[in-house]
Amino acid sequence: MKRIGITVALLFCMGTGSLFAQAYKVVEKSDKKAPVWYESAESGYIVASAETGSMEEARQQCLESVKRQIIQAVAQNVEFSDSHIVKQTSGNGDRITEFVDQYMAEGSTRAASLPFIKGISLSKVDGSYWEKRRDKKSGKITYAYAIRYPFPESEHKALVRQFEEQDRAMEDLIKKMEEHISDISSVEEIDQCITKMRPAVEYFFDKTRREWAEGVVQNYRKLPTFITAEGKSDGKDAYIVSLFIKGKKITTAAMPKLTSNCASQLKAVPCGEDILITYNSEDCLEDEENFVELTFKMPGKSLKHKFYFQVK
Repeated sequence: MKRIGITVALLFCMGTGSLFAQAYKVVEKSDKKAPVWYESAESGYIVASAETGSMEEARQQCLESVKRQIIQAVAQNVEFSDSHIVKQTSGNGDRITEFVDQYMAEGSTRAASLPFIKGISLSKVDGSYWEKRRDKKSGKITYAYAIRYPFPESEHKALVRQFEEQDRAMEDLIKKMEEHISDISSVEEIDQCITKMRPAVEYFFDKTRREWAEGVVQNYRKLPTFITAEGKSDGKDAYIVSLFIKGKKITTAAMPKLTSNCASQLKAVPCGEDILITYNSEDCLEDEENFVELTFKMPGKSLKHKFYFQVK
């Protein structure tokens, strides 16, 4: 694994005051004098600024800026896995770009899912400053808002470790599920495994691993198409049926629906790894093709199995 040693500036400023001195007039402000940290870089803090038509919107944009900067700071310092899966199409640099693009996109739901992003709030702001401005030409009113958010190096390192652990856990999960697919032992386990993989599919920010995870999920979704049913008579008015997936016996907790052209008292019960079908053939005729049909409900499909019996 290689450590990405790129650092990021923890500053999102609006520009120097001289650039705007002739463009607008400050008609109101939160303090007589702007704080020292305003529009400047400061170790251990993120200074974020925004200017919009309302103070609340500007404040929220500042918070979003803090989130984006923390995401970027974490993304550029994590140890991305050098697995063969990723090496096929992209390097670490590409993955950082994909990460930042995904998580810093406006309205990104991925960013909101990161544990360390959920804890970012205005209640943790260490200082704020705002100005109400009037454009000298148009008279338009805007609000410039800035916040000073604590982000010490110790927290930065802790977030990087947390992210690395989560990243490895998600990749290990898909690898495990990819290997486990040949060991499926029941019909119900198919959906259970798909559900287990959902967090990883939603988590992966790079195209390569996301497509890999989606491919593994798709392979699980295809499994029901390989399920077959085989059976044999088990004496008078009894039949044993077994389910197989690619030749391997599997079980199911859901009993099949039973129908018949003549038999009554149809019943299906588990019998070890098999299913025992019992019925009453008293009303069946010798010269007819008497049958019982089983319908199994599988994920995404139905499986039918029909057996015939003779009446003597």
